[in-house]
Parts: sequence; C-alpha cells; structure tokens
Amino acid sequence: MENEKKNNSAEENSVADSSDIVESKKKLDKRKLIYLFSTVGLSAFFCAFYYFSMELSSRNSKLYYFFPAVMFGYMAALTVLVLIYIIYNRGFSRKGITVDMLPAEWSEEKKLEFVESGRIRLERSKWLLVFIISLLFTFIAEAFALFVLPMIRGFLG
Repeated sequence: MENEKKNNSAEENSVADSSDIVESKKKLDKRKLIYLFSTVGLSAFFCAFYYFSMELSSRNSKLYYFFPAVMFGYMAALTVLVLIYIIYNRGFSRKGITVDMLPAEWSEEKKLEFVESGRIRLERSKWLLVFIISLLFTFIAEAFALFVLPMIRGFLG
C-alpha cells in the first residue's frame, strides 16, 4: 500500500515537473518570437527610413545633407551599441566558464555568484541585440544593393 502511494506521488511529481518544463518552454518560445518579430519590424523600419532619406536627399537639393546625417547617425549608433554590449558583458570573458574552472581558494558561493553574474548579464543585454542586428541588417542590405545587385545585373545583361 505504501509503495503504491510512493509510486503515485512520484508519478504526480514527474507529471508536474514535465508540465513545468512545457510551460517554461512555451514562455521561452514566446519570448524568442517577440525578439524575432521586433528585430524584423525594427529592421524594416530602419531600412525604410534609410532608403527614404536617400531618396529625399537626391530629390531635394535643400535636403542634400539629410542622407549623410542619417547614414553617419546609423553608423555611430551601431558602433556605440556594439561597444556597450561588449563592455556590459565584460568582453564575454565569463561565457562558458564553469565552477570547476575557477580558483580553488574561492568559496563555492563566490564561484556560483561569478558564473551566475555572467549568465545574467548576457540575458539582460539581449534587448540590445535587437537594435544591433537591425542596424547591421540595414548596412548589409545597402552593401547588397551597392555591390551584389550590379554584379547580378552584369551577369544577366
């Protein structure tokens, strides 16, 4: 009788554990989808504004310097964001570090805190990647339009 109670409670715990895993996985998937859609949306906005400013500068002589200002603003923003991301994550020096790799004279609490702080920093700085990837995609699209498309036209024409 006692064995059956233990088995039932073990089954209930395993079901609860698996439902927690499924729940956290759904939550994680939602978060990834939010990051994905915000990155795509922001990339579309940055690209559209970039090309709009280029077109506006070419059509109106009074706004000739608008596009260069936007382009250099994008470059400055991308540079600053990448530097902030790297500095905040301490040059990724804590990525991949395990407790076993740390000095033996450190206490277990200090080792765990060191490893956990690196993981937390990476998690907290994910939102910066949305902006970094979006700006980077804008420059990749521009490089593609400037260099690859003319080559393709040359091969086809």
